[in-house]
Amino acid sequence: MQIFIFLLYCTIFIYLLYRLTRKKIPLSVPELAAAFLFKVAMGCLYGYIFLKFYDGDDTWMYHGYGLENLEKLKHNTLQYFTEFLPAGSFAWAGGGFWDGISAYLHTLENDGIGKILSIANLFSGGNYYINVIFFNFILFWGHYWLFSLFVQEFPDKRKPLLLLFFFFPPLVFWLSGIRGDGLILFFLALTLVHFRRWLYEHKAGSLVWGCLAALGILIFRSQVLLLLVPALTAWYISVKFNRSSVLTFLFVLGIGCLLFFVSAWISPSKNLPLVVVQKQQSYMALQGTRFQLDSLQPSVSSFAKVLPEAVSHTFLRPYLWEARGALQLMTAAEIIICWLLVLVAIVKREKHWRQLLKKPLPLFCLCFGITLYLFIGYTIPFPGAIVRYKAIPGLLLLTVPIVCTNWTLRRQISKKIYI
Repeated sequence: MQIFIFLLYCTIFIYLLYRLTRKKIPLSVPELAAAFLFKVAMGCLYGYIFLKFYDGDDTWMYHGYGLENLEKLKHNTLQYFTEFLPAGSFAWAGGGFWDGISAYLHTLENDGIGKILSIANLFSGGNYYINVIFFNFILFWGHYWLFSLFVQEFPDKRKPLLLLFFFFPPLVFWLSGIRGDGLILFFLALTLVHFRRWLYEHKAGSLVWGCLAALGILIFRSQVLLLLVPALTAWYISVKFNRSSVLTFLFVLGIGCLLFFVSAWISPSKNLPLVVVQKQQSYMALQGTRFQLDSLQPSVSSFAKVLPEAVSHTFLRPYLWEARGALQLMTAAEIIICWLLVLVAIVKREKHWRQLLKKPLPLFCLCFGITLYLFIGYTIPFPGAIVRYKAIPGLLLLTVPIVCTNWTLRRQISKKIYI
């Protein structure tokens, strides 16, 4: 019976997705069905692995939140809705205004996922794997919006982009579980789609939607929003003032780096290098399998010293020979595949690859992806957390070799006629 219900909901959501996307940049019914079913399968696999081998981890904790919220919805409806208000968070924080804001954002993250699952539980009977279908109906839009964004810019790369955004197992796996990562992709994709629409088509409504989507990013991972700002600023300047995209991105990155370290002089107790240091210290206090990571200090020399470790942890590790367990092996294989794609892009590059790289969208992916990779490498020593956090920037970074590669297979057949 549960299998029948599972397949029934999959069919219903595939039909809804088809109806909602067919007038935009459509996926054929087989493509859409395969993409959604693959994402649901990865979400179910995610839940199974973390239940069997990791005592449930956060994904089953959120499932528990969903069941608790369902009981509140049924028996204490007023509390169910008033939990979204900030008063309780400020009272719990017991500190200043920003402490209250921080606590409120954390509450919204947990309550947001819990409320979504509580509604899903009304239809699923509290079954985790059926809830995965409902949850991934929402998460699917993040993949679809990014796919549509890139297909608009690079229509001749539709097939490889389709495979990357919907069928690359390591990245789809980490973005399909019941937790916040897929929702970050959802809000990031929504932000980019409406930012582009506002910038190129001058639609004021898109600015409102973009700001609301950015608020969603702030709730689920504020650091992502902070690193998104300079990349979007460079994109805006290069288009609005018709400046060289490459020089603009380099200039904005340089200014951003300078302001990052200069902020220590403006406020010695509240500066950006210190924020990164404190973030690293909070992770270093936790237990678990970890990479060697030197302690940061809020100075240029300290960041320069730790830079090789930060690069190694995100761009290269885990090496295949040091991987332990199926998830680390999958991560090591993913890194190898990604660097092979870079090699293919170099060897089999498009004839006009320089012009492609001068477009703001690939440069945005490089700028945002690399800076987020470095932030992850500087702050997180745990390989399990690193691979999950870098799924979104990894997805964006892989678009660059994808769009710069000539995927046409040419066969040169020479025919000789002998008389």
